[in-house]
Amino acid sequence: MKQVKAHIAVSLDGHTATLDNELDWLPGEIKAIVGKHCQEADCLLMGANTYNYIFEHWGGWPYKSQRSFVVSHHDTNVTPGCGVEFLTEEPLRRVYELKQAHDILVVGGGKLLTSLIKAELLDCLTLYTVPVMVGKGIGFIGETFGSQWKLSESGVLDGGVVRSTYLFGKTA
Repeated sequence: MKQVKAHIAVSLDGHTATLDNELDWLPGEIKAIVGKHCQEADCLLMGANTYNYIFEHWGGWPYKSQRSFVVSHHDTNVTPGCGVEFLTEEPLRRVYELKQAHDILVVGGGKLLTSLIKAELLDCLTLYTVPVMVGKGIGFIGETFGSQWKLSESGVLDGGVVRSTYLFGKTA
């Protein structure tokens, strides 16, 4: 079985974006690292908000060479012909099926991450903790009480950003 992984930048006070969905507080190095992981991934998985943000703020769809899947209640695909498929019916079952044959990278989406963790589908989580306080913003993750992770590796990048990689289901 393949893996579902996520690389998420989070502020020191636990936010992935400001309330108006801006990422201006992210250092360029972190944007480049996460972008590289996206370009190298077999498949991308995201929620509808992340999908719409990428399309609206990045001038189109930058991931035409990857299969991309969007978990949503409605199929609002604005990128026909770009390899984007909406998972509207039993999305977690579909993710499980995709995981049998493909490594999947989750792009953004605290709600989606929370659902994947609860369903025990997320295998690896890399956090880039940026030493900045956003104040009010979009929270990193919802309630996932009881979920157990093991620190696999950690390090400090330029500017004091802490990179921590955790593996799911491993006891310390």
